Amino acid sequence: MPALFKPDRFDIEQEIMQIGHFADIIKNYADMLYDGRRQQSTDDIHTTLHGFANLIEAHSETMYETHCKHYDLNQYARKVYDGVSTED
Repeated sequence: MPALFKPDRFDIEQEIMQIGHFADIIKNYADMLYDGRRQQSTDDIHTTLHGFANLIEAHSETMYETHCKHYDLNQYARKVYDGVSTED
C-alpha cells in the first residue's frame, strides 16, 4: 500500500533515532546477563543475539527504503525526458 505522504528528512531522522533506542535495549539485556539478573544458556544468548541482528537488518532495510523514497532513487526515481517529469 503506498504511503499518503512522501517521506521527508524528519522520517529519516526518526528512523535513525530508533537505532539508538534499540541500542539501549541491547545494553539492558547485556547488563542483566552480566549482573546475573537473567540466567540463560549460551544457546539462548546466541539465539537472542541473532534475533537482535535480524531486527537491525530489517530496520536498516526500512531506513534504506525511506532514503530512496525521499531522494527519488531506484524504483522511486521519477522518469524525466528532456527536462520534463512524467509524474506530478
